[in-house]
Amino acid sequence: MNFWLQRWADGRTAWHQHAGSSALRRHWRLRRGSVLVPLCGKSVDLRWLAEHGHSVVGVELAEQGIRAFFEEQGLEFEERGASFVATELPITIHYGDYFEFEGVQCDALYDRAALIALPPDRRAAYVEHTNSLLAPDAERFVITLEYDETRAEGPPYSVLPGEVKELFPMLEELERTDALAEAPPKFREAGIETFTEVVWR
Repeated sequence: MNFWLQRWADGRTAWHQHAGSSALRRHWRLRRGSVLVPLCGKSVDLRWLAEHGHSVVGVELAEQGIRAFFEEQGLEFEERGASFVATELPITIHYGDYFEFEGVQCDALYDRAALIALPPDRRAAYVEHTNSLLAPDAERFVITLEYDETRAEGPPYSVLPGEVKELFPMLEELERTDALAEAPPKFREAGIETFTEVVWR
């Protein structure tokens, strides 16, 4: 995880979507309940979820990312131990290692940048831990990427449908979108010609 802390320190956050996820806005169907957002960074999707009826529980390893979220969104917050709690919206971001976070049973998962941030040998443990933080009937909303990994290396990593179904058997593919224009520069520089965003729910 030191890799990600260094990226934050260097200001290299190419994964951040300034306008948020259009797929989230198209396909999210819940109207209430708590939403777990692992490795949330400073995602503006936290605010969108909170403004659409949800109590948002983010977890982030980089304190810089947490503080940047509140500053850029113009939201006041209180620090309660390792938690940053918004005073105007139901958003709490917990600072620390996601794999050590516990104590919640959320109604839904929103994962746009967590699964694809992890190398293959960490993904099963990530899913197992995530499931422990969700209610038995929780909805899962996951966004993955697909590209030719022989041409460029992650993160973000390519996660193919077979692996997604193995990790999350309950998910079904909703949509495939060409995301090459939004890909981090290193992928285009490597000659990647297809960079696909896949939505699962």
